[in-house]
Amino acid sequence: MRHLSSIARPVTALALAAATGVGALALGTAAAGGAQAAPPLRNYVKTIRCDSANPFPAPRVPISVDVWNQVRFPSDGLPGPAIELIASSPRPRGLLPNTGIYTMSTTVNWHNVTTGKRGVVRVPTRAERITWQAVLHPGAGQVNFRITQRIGAMVFVPMVNPQVSTCRGSARA
Repeated sequence: MRHLSSIARPVTALALAAATGVGALALGTAAAGGAQAAPPLRNYVKTIRCDSANPFPAPRVPISVDVWNQVRFPSDGLPGPAIELIASSPRPRGLLPNTGIYTMSTTVNWHNVTTGKRGVVRVPTRAERITWQAVLHPGAGQVNFRITQRIGAMVFVPMVNPQVSTCRGSARA
């Protein structure tokens, strides 16, 4: 019995790593010799706040936007490296138990001040809480960006009582 559990643990760990994608590169590196750790898939830069008024009769929504750079495999499928902005908020508590569904239209205007390159990324989203993800492909250099969130309630039609908020940030690509 001891022999089976000693085999099951590594197999279970390998299956979990393969299913989640976590550690798959590290496992491959260890098998190749283990001398070097795999480079990270992305690098956390900072978190910025981009709070918004709530389109439902409820308090303001706190929104955190995590900024990642050196993203090797961006979620949009285009070649990296890239910068990813991932916004999230807790499930807002409204006057009613299940407040509803939000419709979001997020626009990110970015400017690579090193190269002069500019771009715009638009992200439509619909969810029970404020959440969205934008991928920027600015090339190497210092990148400034402005996030404009348009958040509305989904009440039979999208974007009822839209609320607009803007915030700014920067990262090195």
